[in-house]
Amino acid sequence: MSVAWFWLFARTFYATVDPVNCAALFLTVWLIYLADRLADSSSLQDGGPRSLRHKFCLNHRQIWIGALAVIAATDAYLICWGIGAETFVAGAVIGTLALIYLVLNHSLGGAWPPLPLKELAIGFLFAAGTLVALFPVFPPITGSLVSTGIAFAGLCTLNCISIAFWERELDEAQQKVSCATRYPGLDRHLGKLSIALTLGSGVAAIVYSEAAPIFGSVSVSALLLALLDSYREKIGRDQRTALADLVLLTPLLALFLMNA
Repeated sequence: MSVAWFWLFARTFYATVDPVNCAALFLTVWLIYLADRLADSSSLQDGGPRSLRHKFCLNHRQIWIGALAVIAATDAYLICWGIGAETFVAGAVIGTLALIYLVLNHSLGGAWPPLPLKELAIGFLFAAGTLVALFPVFPPITGSLVSTGIAFAGLCTLNCISIAFWERELDEAQQKVSCATRYPGLDRHLGKLSIALTLGSGVAAIVYSEAAPIFGSVSVSALLLALLDSYREKIGRDQRTALADLVLLTPLLALFLMNA
């Protein structure tokens, strides 16, 4: 998913993409996901309810840890020997922020301050991490560039918030804190937020026509999240979570149309 958005931004803004950066991005995102899932699964109470992905992680912990070690070593090699100095520095900053998030989130048990910083942190860190390899080669900062970055980060945040609300019962049973457990009343506004991002990105695609592929992808993904939320009672919790990530693959369609 992150690689698809990476390529779409690069193609839209005519930035040169180094395949090594693409591989390093893939491995880094995978590494952070595996580490976060392992830490999250290990912190769950014994005998409590778990999602299918938590059960899979716990049932295959040794393989999981081995995969972490291999991916970390490969990723470190690519980062140290395959990417430029500017990308390395930018990536180190984003990586440090991601590490701080992981430490804070798990040491505090998800009990962040009153604002839903957890979901915002994940969304904006994911977006920044996805685009970090493009920072040195991006064109001068323009309204369309800033707007697309904010729209993408907003979509990632909305994805995290949606999953938090869909898994609220699971978090409550495990005494985890999220924006959904802290503000359960916002549940009824989830679909409205998705529609708002859909319409806002659609308008932005007209205003910034040169960045229409990105805004269009954000708009379609947000609309699909709204549809998922409207059918939440008919789709199982784990299936909804998996589909929430799949709806972020809309850049693949945009790239296909751009190459057609």
